[in-house]
Amino acid sequence: MLTHLPLIIFISAMIMLSGCQEDDRGTRTTALRASELANERLGTATDGLFETLGKGTTGEGPEEKAKPPKALSWSAPTTREDGSALKPDQIAGFRIYYRLRHETRFNVIPVNSPERTSQPLTQLPPGAYEFAITTIDAQGLESRRSSAVMVDLI
Repeated sequence: MLTHLPLIIFISAMIMLSGCQEDDRGTRTTALRASELANERLGTATDGLFETLGKGTTGEGPEEKAKPPKALSWSAPTTREDGSALKPDQIAGFRIYYRLRHETRFNVIPVNSPERTSQPLTQLPPGAYEFAITTIDAQGLESRRSSAVMVDLI
């Protein structure tokens, strides 16, 4: 009986090693799947960014190209700069500041309707633009400009 003990240990070790090999393959598969998930998340985040900037995407897969935006969109603020509430009926409108990136002076597009939260860009000539927006309240007070958004119109 003891003479078979080395053989039993050898067979047991082989079974355990073969199990480890399967675990190793399983880990590689999991790493591959994790990479695929990361790429999917990156694609989703990129699409979300393009949508936020109004650029959209075309096609599918990594060869996607941004198409020129047709409109600039924004959301009306719900708070003032001091943190107090800003109700929709307290908003009189917006001002869109824009310029070509190589220019120093901004142009202004007044938006006199508080319900309107987009501006078509089809009337602007092609170029690399910078846009920012402010909110005008019912008393005529203007907020600080939003962070700039860069848009290339082709």
